[in-house]
Amino acid sequence: MQNFCKPVLLALSAGLLFSHATLADTLVDIYELSLNNDPTIRAAEASYRAGQEAVVLGRSGILPQIAASADYSHLDNQNVNTLLDTNRDITTDATGWGVNLSQPLFDMPAWFTFQQGKSLTGQAGAQFAADQQDLIIRVSTAYFNVLRAIDNLKASQAQEAANKRQLEQTQQRFDVGLIAITDVHEAQASYDLAVATRLGDEGNLGISIEVLSVLTGQSHSNIWLLKEDYPIENPDPAGKDEWVAFAMENNQDIKVATFARDAAESSAQSAKAVHYPTLDARLGYNDSRNDIDDGDPLDGTGRYDSNQKGSSIALSVNLPLYAGGGISASSRQAYELYNRAVELYAGTTRTTVQKTRALHIQVSTDVARTKARKQAVISSRSALDATQAGYEVGTRNIVDVLTVQQNLFSAIRDYSNTRYDYVINMLNLKQSAGTLSPQDIYDLNKWLTNPPAPTASSSGQSK
Repeated sequence: MQNFCKPVLLALSAGLLFSHATLADTLVDIYELSLNNDPTIRAAEASYRAGQEAVVLGRSGILPQIAASADYSHLDNQNVNTLLDTNRDITTDATGWGVNLSQPLFDMPAWFTFQQGKSLTGQAGAQFAADQQDLIIRVSTAYFNVLRAIDNLKASQAQEAANKRQLEQTQQRFDVGLIAITDVHEAQASYDLAVATRLGDEGNLGISIEVLSVLTGQSHSNIWLLKEDYPIENPDPAGKDEWVAFAMENNQDIKVATFARDAAESSAQSAKAVHYPTLDARLGYNDSRNDIDDGDPLDGTGRYDSNQKGSSIALSVNLPLYAGGGISASSRQAYELYNRAVELYAGTTRTTVQKTRALHIQVSTDVARTKARKQAVISSRSALDATQAGYEVGTRNIVDVLTVQQNLFSAIRDYSNTRYDYVINMLNLKQSAGTLSPQDIYDLNKWLTNPPAPTASSSGQSK
Protein backbone atom coordinates (compact mmCIF):
# COMPACT_ATOMS: atom_id res chain seq x y z
CA MET A 1 0.00 0.00 0.00
CA GLN A 2 2.87 2.41 0.62
CA ASN A 3 3.25 3.36 -3.04
CA PHE A 4 -0.44 2.98 -3.89
CA CYS A 5 -0.79 6.31 -5.64
CA LYS A 6 2.77 7.15 -6.62
CA PRO A 7 2.13 6.48 -10.36
CA VAL A 8 -0.99 8.65 -10.24
CA LEU A 9 0.85 11.53 -8.60
CA LEU A 10 3.79 11.39 -10.95
CA ALA A 11 1.51 11.31 -13.98
CA LEU A 12 -0.53 14.20 -12.71
CA SER A 13 2.53 16.24 -11.86
CA ALA A 14 3.60 15.75 -15.46
CA GLY A 15 0.24 17.10 -16.60
CA LEU A 16 -0.91 13.82 -18.17
CA LEU A 17 -4.25 13.41 -16.42
CA PHE A 18 -5.30 16.97 -15.66
CA SER A 19 -7.16 18.53 -18.58
CA HIS A 20 -9.93 20.77 -17.28
CA ALA A 21 -8.48 23.47 -15.03
CA THR A 22 -11.21 25.87 -16.00
CA LEU A 23 -13.94 23.51 -14.74
CA ALA A 24 -12.58 22.85 -11.26
CA ASP A 25 -15.92 22.26 -9.56
CA THR A 26 -16.25 18.54 -8.82
CA LEU A 27 -14.38 16.64 -6.15
CA VAL A 28 -12.16 14.97 -8.74
CA ASP A 29 -11.32 18.33 -10.30
CA ILE A 30 -10.35 19.80 -6.95
CA TYR A 31 -8.27 16.72 -6.11
CA GLU A 32 -6.38 16.75 -9.40
CA LEU A 33 -5.73 20.47 -9.11
CA SER A 34 -4.43 19.95 -5.58
CA LEU A 35 -2.01 17.28 -6.75
CA ASN A 36 -0.40 19.87 -8.99
CA ASN A 37 -0.69 22.97 -6.80
CA ASP A 38 -0.86 22.07 -3.10
CA PRO A 39 2.47 23.15 -1.54
CA THR A 40 2.28 20.47 1.15
CA ILE A 41 2.09 17.53 -1.26
CA ARG A 42 4.72 19.05 -3.52
CA ALA A 43 7.06 19.38 -0.54
CA ALA A 44 6.24 15.78 0.42
CA GLU A 45 7.13 14.61 -3.08
CA ALA A 46 10.49 16.39 -2.84
CA SER A 47 11.12 14.74 0.54
CA TYR A 48 10.24 11.38 -0.99
CA ARG A 49 12.73 11.83 -3.82
CA ALA A 50 15.40 12.90 -1.34
CA GLY A 51 14.64 9.86 0.84
CA GLN A 52 15.17 7.51 -2.10
CA GLU A 53 18.84 8.46 -2.10
CA ALA A 54 19.39 7.14 1.42
CA VAL A 55 19.85 3.55 0.23
CA VAL A 56 22.29 4.69 -2.48
CA LEU A 57 24.32 6.67 0.04
CA GLY A 58 24.39 3.73 2.43
CA ARG A 59 25.40 1.28 -0.29
CA SER A 60 28.28 3.49 -1.41
CA GLY A 61 30.18 2.67 1.77
CA ILE A 62 30.49 -1.03 0.89
CA LEU A 63 31.22 -0.65 -2.83
CA PRO A 64 34.63 -0.06 -4.47
CA GLN A 65 36.02 3.46 -4.44
CA ILE A 66 38.01 4.51 -7.51
CA ALA A 67 40.04 7.70 -7.70
CA ALA A 68 42.26 9.11 -10.42
CA SER A 69 44.89 11.80 -10.06
CA ALA A 70 47.16 13.79 -12.33
CA ASP A 71 49.78 16.44 -11.62
CA TYR A 72 52.24 18.69 -13.34
CA SER A 73 54.95 20.89 -11.85
CA HIS A 74 57.64 23.20 -13.19
CA LEU A 75 60.68 24.07 -11.03
CA ASP A 76 63.41 26.63 -11.71
CA ASN A 77 66.61 26.50 -9.61
CA GLN A 78 69.85 28.49 -9.86
CA ASN A 79 73.03 26.63 -8.93
CA VAL A 80 75.97 28.98 -8.16
CA ASN A 81 79.46 27.48 -7.54
CA THR A 82 81.95 30.13 -6.41
CA LEU A 83 84.91 27.75 -6.57
CA LEU A 84 84.35 26.89 -10.20
CA ASP A 85 82.84 30.22 -10.95
CA THR A 86 79.80 28.64 -12.56
CA ASN A 87 76.20 29.73 -12.58
CA ARG A 88 73.70 27.24 -13.91
CA ASP A 89 69.93 27.42 -14.27
CA ILE A 90 68.29 24.05 -13.59
CA THR A 91 64.71 23.51 -14.73
CA THR A 92 62.59 20.50 -13.96
CA ASP A 93 59.28 19.58 -15.57
CA ALA A 94 57.47 16.78 -13.73
CA THR A 95 54.26 15.07 -14.86
CA GLY A 96 52.44 12.17 -13.32
CA TRP A 97 49.14 10.37 -13.10
CA GLY A 98 47.71 7.49 -11.15
CA VAL A 99 44.64 5.38 -10.52
CA ASN A 100 43.75 3.92 -7.14
CA LEU A 101 41.02 1.45 -6.18
CA SER A 102 40.01 0.58 -2.65
CA GLN A 103 37.52 -2.03 -1.54
CA PRO A 104 36.29 -2.56 2.03
CA LEU A 105 36.63 -6.26 2.83
CA PHE A 106 35.37 -6.08 6.40
CA ASP A 107 33.64 -2.92 7.58
CA MET A 108 30.71 -3.54 9.91
CA PRO A 109 29.84 0.16 10.42
CA ALA A 110 29.52 0.58 6.67
CA TRP A 111 27.35 -2.54 6.45
CA PHE A 112 24.94 -1.36 9.14
CA THR A 113 24.87 2.09 7.55
CA PHE A 114 23.74 0.39 4.34
CA GLN A 115 20.98 -1.39 6.25
CA GLN A 116 19.98 1.93 7.80
CA GLY A 117 19.80 3.48 4.32
CA LYS A 118 17.38 0.80 3.17
CA SER A 119 15.14 1.46 6.15
CA LEU A 120 15.27 5.23 5.62
CA THR A 121 14.29 4.79 1.97
CA GLY A 122 11.39 2.57 3.01
CA GLN A 123 10.39 5.18 5.58
CA ALA A 124 10.39 7.88 2.90
CA GLY A 125 8.10 5.77 0.73
CA ALA A 126 5.69 5.08 3.58
CA GLN A 127 5.68 8.75 4.59
CA PHE A 128 4.93 9.79 1.02
CA ALA A 129 2.02 7.36 0.89
CA ALA A 130 0.76 8.79 4.19
CA ASP A 131 1.10 12.33 2.81
CA GLN A 132 -0.92 11.38 -0.26
CA GLN A 133 -3.65 9.89 1.91
CA ASP A 134 -3.56 13.06 3.98
CA LEU A 135 -4.11 15.08 0.81
CA ILE A 136 -7.21 13.01 0.05
CA ILE A 137 -8.53 13.76 3.54
CA ARG A 138 -7.70 17.46 3.33
CA VAL A 139 -9.31 17.84 -0.09
CA SER A 140 -12.42 15.86 0.87
CA THR A 141 -12.83 17.66 4.19
CA ALA A 142 -12.46 21.06 2.57
CA TYR A 143 -14.83 20.13 -0.27
CA PHE A 144 -17.60 18.73 1.92
CA ASN A 145 -17.23 21.59 4.35
CA VAL A 146 -18.11 23.84 1.41
CA LEU A 147 -21.18 21.70 0.75
CA ARG A 148 -21.99 21.86 4.46
CA ALA A 149 -21.75 25.66 4.34
CA ILE A 150 -23.94 25.77 1.21
CA ASP A 151 -26.66 23.67 2.86
CA ASN A 152 -26.50 25.71 6.04
CA LEU A 153 -26.84 28.90 4.01
CA LYS A 154 -29.82 27.47 2.13
CA ALA A 155 -31.46 26.58 5.45
CA SER A 156 -30.82 30.04 6.88
CA GLN A 157 -32.12 31.69 3.71
CA ALA A 158 -35.26 29.58 3.86
CA GLN A 159 -35.67 30.37 7.56
CA GLU A 160 -35.21 34.07 6.88
CA ALA A 161 -37.82 33.98 4.13
CA ALA A 162 -40.26 32.04 6.32
CA ASN A 163 -39.78 34.43 9.24
CA LYS A 164 -40.23 37.36 6.94
CA ARG A 165 -43.57 36.00 5.71
CA GLN A 166 -44.54 35.30 9.31
CA LEU A 167 -43.66 38.87 10.27
CA GLU A 168 -45.71 40.27 7.40
CA GLN A 169 -48.73 38.11 8.27
CA THR A 170 -48.42 39.02 11.95
CA GLN A 171 -48.26 42.70 11.11
CA GLN A 172 -51.37 42.39 8.96
CA ARG A 173 -53.25 40.59 11.75
CA PHE A 174 -52.18 43.27 14.22
CA ASP A 175 -53.28 46.04 11.86
CA VAL A 176 -56.83 44.66 11.82
CA GLY A 177 -56.84 44.14 15.58
CA LEU A 178 -56.71 40.34 15.68
CA ILE A 179 -53.55 40.03 17.80
CA ALA A 180 -51.50 42.02 20.27
CA ILE A 181 -48.36 44.01 19.50
CA THR A 182 -46.28 41.47 21.46
CA ASP A 183 -46.81 38.98 18.64
CA VAL A 184 -45.36 41.47 16.18
CA HIS A 185 -42.33 41.96 18.41
CA GLU A 186 -41.83 38.21 18.70
CA ALA A 187 -41.99 37.82 14.91
CA GLN A 188 -39.63 40.76 14.41
CA ALA A 189 -37.07 39.33 16.84
CA SER A 190 -37.15 35.94 15.12
CA TYR A 191 -36.72 37.57 11.73
CA ASP A 192 -33.75 39.65 12.94
CA LEU A 193 -32.07 36.55 14.36
CA ALA A 194 -32.65 34.73 11.06
CA VAL A 195 -30.99 37.59 9.17
CA ALA A 196 -27.98 37.45 11.50
CA THR A 197 -27.74 33.67 11.03
CA ARG A 198 -27.91 34.01 7.26
CA LEU A 199 -25.13 36.62 7.26
CA GLY A 200 -22.96 34.36 9.38
CA ASP A 201 -23.56 31.43 7.03
CA GLU A 202 -22.63 33.56 4.04
CA GLY A 203 -19.33 34.37 5.72
CA ASN A 204 -18.72 30.71 6.58
CA LEU A 205 -19.32 29.74 2.96
CA GLY A 206 -16.80 32.29 1.74
CA ILE A 207 -14.23 31.07 4.25
CA SER A 208 -14.79 27.44 3.24
CA ILE A 209 -14.24 28.25 -0.41
CA GLU A 210 -11.02 30.04 0.48
CA VAL A 211 -9.73 26.83 2.06
CA LEU A 212 -10.20 25.12 -1.30
CA SER A 213 -8.25 27.92 -2.95
CA VAL A 214 -5.31 27.23 -0.64
CA LEU A 215 -5.22 23.65 -1.93
CA THR A 216 -5.63 24.40 -5.63
CA GLY A 217 -4.26 27.90 -6.05
CA GLN A 218 -7.43 28.87 -7.93
CA SER A 219 -10.85 30.31 -7.14
CA HIS A 220 -14.03 28.21 -7.32
CA SER A 221 -17.63 29.24 -7.70
CA ASN A 222 -19.62 26.28 -9.04
CA ILE A 223 -19.14 23.46 -6.54
CA TRP A 224 -21.11 20.32 -7.36
CA LEU A 225 -23.54 19.03 -4.73
CA LEU A 226 -23.97 15.65 -3.05
CA LYS A 227 -27.03 13.80 -4.30
CA GLU A 228 -29.84 13.28 -1.84
CA ASP A 229 -29.86 9.52 -2.47
CA TYR A 230 -26.18 9.08 -1.55
CA PRO A 231 -26.13 5.80 0.42
CA ILE A 232 -25.41 6.10 4.14
CA GLU A 233 -24.35 2.57 5.07
CA ASN A 234 -22.59 0.84 7.93
CA PRO A 235 -18.87 0.07 7.49
CA ASP A 236 -18.05 -3.06 5.56
CA PRO A 237 -16.81 -5.26 7.18
CA ALA A 238 -19.01 -4.55 10.17
CA GLY A 239 -16.65 -5.65 12.95
CA LYS A 240 -14.19 -3.25 14.59
CA ASP A 241 -11.58 -5.98 14.99
CA GLU A 242 -11.42 -6.51 11.24
CA TRP A 243 -10.76 -2.82 10.68
CA VAL A 244 -8.09 -2.91 13.37
CA ALA A 245 -6.47 -5.87 11.61
CA PHE A 246 -6.43 -3.88 8.36
CA ALA A 247 -4.84 -0.97 10.22
CA MET A 248 -2.09 -3.07 11.80
CA GLU A 249 -1.13 -4.38 8.38
CA ASN A 250 -1.63 -1.33 6.14
CA ASN A 251 -1.67 1.87 8.19
CA GLN A 252 0.98 4.18 6.78
CA ASP A 253 1.82 5.83 10.11
CA ILE A 254 2.62 2.41 11.55
CA LYS A 255 4.80 1.65 8.53
CA VAL A 256 6.65 4.94 8.96
CA ALA A 257 7.23 4.17 12.65
CA THR A 258 8.38 0.63 11.79
CA PHE A 259 10.96 1.83 9.26
CA ALA A 260 12.11 4.56 11.67
CA ARG A 261 12.60 1.94 14.39
CA ASP A 262 14.56 -0.34 12.05
CA ALA A 263 16.71 2.58 10.86
CA ALA A 264 17.47 3.57 14.45
CA GLU A 265 18.43 -0.03 15.27
CA SER A 266 20.84 -0.18 12.33
CA SER A 267 22.30 3.18 13.36
CA ALA A 268 22.88 1.86 16.88
CA GLN A 269 24.56 -1.29 15.54
CA SER A 270 26.74 0.82 13.26
CA ALA A 271 27.81 3.04 16.15
CA LYS A 272 28.68 -0.02 18.26
CA ALA A 273 30.60 -1.62 15.37
CA VAL A 274 33.00 1.32 15.20
CA HIS A 275 34.95 -0.56 17.91
CA TYR A 276 35.54 -3.42 15.44
CA PRO A 277 38.56 -3.61 13.13
CA THR A 278 38.20 -2.81 9.45
CA LEU A 279 40.01 -4.48 6.55
CA ASP A 280 40.52 -2.72 3.22
CA ALA A 281 42.19 -3.79 -0.02
CA ARG A 282 43.91 -1.21 -2.21
CA LEU A 283 45.18 -1.40 -5.78
CA GLY A 284 47.13 1.38 -7.42
CA TYR A 285 48.97 2.28 -10.60
CA ASN A 286 51.23 5.33 -11.01
CA ASP A 287 53.19 6.78 -13.93
CA SER A 288 55.56 9.74 -13.46
CA ARG A 289 58.07 11.51 -15.72
CA ASN A 290 60.74 14.12 -14.95
CA ASP A 291 62.37 16.24 -17.65
CA ILE A 292 65.50 17.98 -16.25
CA ASP A 293 67.71 20.58 -17.87
CA ASP A 294 70.76 21.07 -15.61
CA GLY A 295 72.27 23.91 -17.63
CA ASP A 296 75.72 22.17 -17.84
CA PRO A 297 77.27 22.70 -21.29
CA LEU A 298 79.95 20.05 -20.59
CA ASP A 299 77.52 17.14 -20.79
CA GLY A 300 76.53 17.88 -24.36
CA THR A 301 72.89 18.71 -24.12
CA GLY A 302 72.46 19.41 -20.45
CA ARG A 303 69.17 17.50 -20.46
CA TYR A 304 68.07 14.09 -19.24
CA ASP A 305 64.78 12.42 -18.53
CA SER A 306 63.52 9.94 -15.95
CA ASN A 307 60.34 7.87 -16.11
CA GLN A 308 58.84 5.73 -13.35
CA LYS A 309 55.93 3.32 -13.65
CA GLY A 310 54.59 0.97 -11.06
CA SER A 311 51.61 -0.77 -9.53
CA SER A 312 50.82 -1.55 -5.93
CA ILE A 313 48.58 -3.82 -3.91
CA ALA A 314 47.99 -3.49 -0.20
CA LEU A 315 45.85 -4.74 2.65
CA SER A 316 45.27 -2.45 5.59
CA VAL A 317 43.78 -3.19 8.98
CA ASN A 318 42.56 -0.42 11.25
CA LEU A 319 41.49 -0.83 14.85
CA PRO A 320 40.39 2.22 16.84
CA LEU A 321 41.75 2.01 20.36
CA TYR A 322 40.79 5.27 21.97
CA ALA A 323 39.10 8.39 20.60
CA GLY A 324 38.63 10.44 23.73
CA GLY A 325 35.50 8.54 24.66
CA GLY A 326 33.66 9.70 21.56
CA ILE A 327 33.07 6.24 20.14
CA SER A 328 31.46 4.93 23.31
CA ALA A 329 29.38 8.08 23.71
CA SER A 330 28.14 7.84 20.11
CA SER A 331 27.19 4.21 20.68
CA ARG A 332 25.24 5.01 23.86
CA GLN A 333 23.52 7.94 22.14
CA ALA A 334 22.51 5.80 19.16
CA TYR A 335 21.02 3.11 21.38
CA GLU A 336 18.98 5.65 23.32
CA LEU A 337 17.66 7.01 20.04
CA TYR A 338 16.75 3.44 19.13
CA ASN A 339 14.87 3.08 22.43
CA ARG A 340 13.06 6.29 21.59
CA ALA A 341 12.06 4.92 18.18
CA VAL A 342 10.78 1.73 19.81
CA GLU A 343 8.55 3.71 22.15
CA LEU A 344 7.29 5.91 19.34
CA TYR A 345 6.40 2.80 17.36
CA ALA A 346 4.47 1.41 20.34
CA GLY A 347 2.68 4.74 20.79
CA THR A 348 1.79 4.95 17.10
CA THR A 349 0.40 1.42 17.15
CA ARG A 350 -1.77 2.06 20.19
CA THR A 351 -3.00 5.38 18.83
CA THR A 352 -3.88 3.81 15.49
CA VAL A 353 -5.84 1.00 17.15
CA GLN A 354 -7.75 3.48 19.34
CA LYS A 355 -8.39 5.83 16.42
CA THR A 356 -9.63 3.01 14.18
CA ARG A 357 -12.04 1.73 16.83
CA ALA A 358 -13.30 5.26 17.58
CA LEU A 359 -13.85 6.06 13.90
CA HIS A 360 -15.69 2.78 13.39
CA ILE A 361 -18.00 3.68 16.25
CA GLN A 362 -18.41 7.21 14.88
CA VAL A 363 -19.31 6.02 11.39
CA SER A 364 -21.85 3.54 12.74
CA THR A 365 -23.30 6.31 14.89
CA ASP A 366 -23.45 8.65 11.90
CA VAL A 367 -25.52 6.07 10.02
CA ALA A 368 -28.06 5.88 12.82
CA ARG A 369 -28.04 9.65 13.38
CA THR A 370 -28.63 10.34 9.70
CA LYS A 371 -31.71 8.11 9.65
CA ALA A 372 -33.01 9.65 12.87
CA ARG A 373 -32.45 13.21 11.73
CA LYS A 374 -34.06 12.56 8.38
CA GLN A 375 -37.12 11.38 10.24
CA ALA A 376 -36.85 14.43 12.52
CA VAL A 377 -37.13 16.70 9.46
CA ILE A 378 -40.32 14.92 8.39
CA SER A 379 -41.75 15.12 11.91
CA SER A 380 -40.81 18.79 12.27
CA ARG A 381 -42.57 19.65 9.01
CA SER A 382 -45.72 17.92 10.21
CA ALA A 383 -45.46 19.70 13.56
CA LEU A 384 -45.08 23.06 11.84
CA ASP A 385 -48.11 22.45 9.63
CA ALA A 386 -50.21 21.49 12.68
CA THR A 387 -48.97 24.45 14.74
CA GLN A 388 -49.56 26.86 11.87
CA ALA A 389 -53.09 25.56 11.51
CA GLY A 390 -53.69 25.96 15.24
CA TYR A 391 -52.39 29.51 15.07
CA GLU A 392 -54.81 30.31 12.27
CA VAL A 393 -57.77 29.20 14.39
CA GLY A 394 -56.45 30.77 17.58
CA THR A 395 -55.49 27.66 19.56
CA ARG A 396 -51.73 28.32 19.28
CA ASN A 397 -49.80 31.57 19.62
CA ILE A 398 -47.01 33.09 17.54
CA VAL A 399 -44.33 31.88 19.94
CA ASP A 400 -45.43 28.31 19.32
CA VAL A 401 -45.22 28.82 15.57
CA LEU A 402 -41.79 30.44 15.69
CA THR A 403 -40.43 27.75 18.02
CA VAL A 404 -41.61 24.89 15.85
CA GLN A 405 -40.37 26.70 12.76
CA GLN A 406 -36.96 27.09 14.38
CA ASN A 407 -36.98 23.38 15.24
CA LEU A 408 -37.65 22.52 11.60
CA PHE A 409 -34.70 24.46 10.24
CA SER A 410 -32.46 23.16 13.02
CA ALA A 411 -33.46 19.63 12.02
CA ILE A 412 -32.66 20.41 8.38
CA ARG A 413 -29.23 21.70 9.36
CA ASP A 414 -28.54 18.72 11.61
CA TYR A 415 -29.54 16.26 8.90
CA SER A 416 -27.29 17.92 6.35
CA ASN A 417 -24.34 18.15 8.74
CA THR A 418 -24.66 14.50 9.73
CA ARG A 419 -24.50 13.38 6.09
CA TYR A 420 -21.21 15.23 5.58
CA ASP A 421 -19.91 13.99 8.93
CA TYR A 422 -20.53 10.46 7.70
CA VAL A 423 -18.65 11.02 4.43
CA ILE A 424 -15.62 12.56 6.13
CA ASN A 425 -15.53 10.06 8.98
CA MET A 426 -15.78 7.16 6.54
CA LEU A 427 -12.76 8.46 4.66
CA ASN A 428 -10.88 8.91 7.93
CA LEU A 429 -11.71 5.33 8.88
CA LYS A 430 -10.29 4.08 5.59
CA GLN A 431 -7.18 6.19 6.10
CA SER A 432 -6.70 4.74 9.58
CA ALA A 433 -7.11 1.23 8.18
CA GLY A 434 -4.64 2.03 5.39
CA THR A 435 -7.13 1.29 2.61
CA LEU A 436 -7.77 4.88 1.48
CA SER A 437 -6.84 5.52 -2.16
CA PRO A 438 -7.63 7.96 -4.98
CA GLN A 439 -10.35 5.54 -6.11
CA ASP A 440 -12.40 6.68 -3.12
CA ILE A 441 -12.35 10.19 -4.57
CA TYR A 442 -13.57 8.93 -7.94
CA ASP A 443 -16.26 6.79 -6.33
CA LEU A 444 -17.54 9.74 -4.30
CA ASN A 445 -17.51 11.95 -7.37
CA LYS A 446 -20.14 9.73 -8.98
CA TRP A 447 -22.61 10.87 -6.32
CA LEU A 448 -22.18 14.57 -7.11
CA THR A 449 -24.52 16.56 -9.30
CA ASN A 450 -24.23 19.89 -11.03
CA PRO A 451 -26.09 22.53 -8.96
CA PRO A 452 -29.22 23.99 -10.58
CA ALA A 453 -29.03 27.46 -12.02
CA PRO A 454 -30.09 30.15 -9.52
CA THR A 455 -33.63 31.48 -9.89
CA ALA A 456 -34.86 34.98 -9.30
CA SER A 457 -36.60 33.93 -6.09
CA SER A 458 -33.62 32.08 -4.69
CA SER A 459 -31.21 34.86 -5.48
CA GLY A 460 -33.46 37.39 -3.93
CA GLN A 461 -33.70 35.58 -0.60
CA SER A 462 -30.17 36.49 0.32
CA LYS A 463 -30.60 40.15 -0.25
